[in-house]
Amino acid sequence: MLDQIEKVKSHPEGPDGRSMGKWLRKDGRTDVGLLEWTSAAPKAFLAHLADVEERIPTDGYRMEEVHTLKLNGFFTEGPRAALIYHCSRPPTNLRQILLGVKKPSGDDRRTLSSIIATQVRSLHVHFRLQHTALRTESFVFFGSAEKPDLTKPYLLDWARPSSPDMYQHPEFQGERPAWFYQIWSLMMVLSEIAEWRPLDGAVRDTAELLRRGLERKQLVTNPNWKGAPTANVFKLGFGFLEKDRQTLEQYSHWQVKRFYDKLCESLAPSTR
Repeated sequence: MLDQIEKVKSHPEGPDGRSMGKWLRKDGRTDVGLLEWTSAAPKAFLAHLADVEERIPTDGYRMEEVHTLKLNGFFTEGPRAALIYHCSRPPTNLRQILLGVKKPSGDDRRTLSSIIATQVRSLHVHFRLQHTALRTESFVFFGSAEKPDLTKPYLLDWARPSSPDMYQHPEFQGERPAWFYQIWSLMMVLSEIAEWRPLDGAVRDTAELLRRGLERKQLVTNPNWKGAPTANVFKLGFGFLEKDRQTLEQYSHWQVKRFYDKLCESLAPSTR
């Protein structure tokens, strides 16, 4: 169980809902960490975080497995709470990278997409966990802001509640989290990497979000967008989700694994 940390002094919150903060430990020394603010009450996420803390690695780096930052505890301030990660300097999230780093080559973008997809695959295949609020800002990197190390993403947003946005599956039902919501979110993130431009996150109207989400799906599955190989990746991902909800809910762990295997194979960097 995560400890509650008191009297945290926080820097201003960024657009991604995070800020750096510091506090005094019991031994009198100052500690520093990354705060991830959430509107969810601690009791709503602490049980899930216990599984994250137990299963998701925070040290070493196996490329086929998702990684996160070590959890220090949580902090409450009025009606809000913040999950605190062990982190001495602010990371750069993927949305910031798409906005601030020069567009890489097609091969480099494909490599990054492969890394992201492989790590999301491991959530299901290796760790049997769902991430209910996956978005571009969920992935953070270290190194300089101008040249971050894109080979080692860390996945955050573990306490962020699901909310209406372009990353949310059109049939999302908050009271019934489903594994396939994560695939829709992943495909949206991969489409941003392919275009090297983040989605517009300002829209909150449900009907408008649904329309834009379906338009995005049609765009990225069209060979005229980024060519046939890229379109085939998105046809595989979004096509898999076209099955009815009941069918998807009945899929076994191994059927889902085979889908992720095919998706990751389709993103494997070219060896030519």
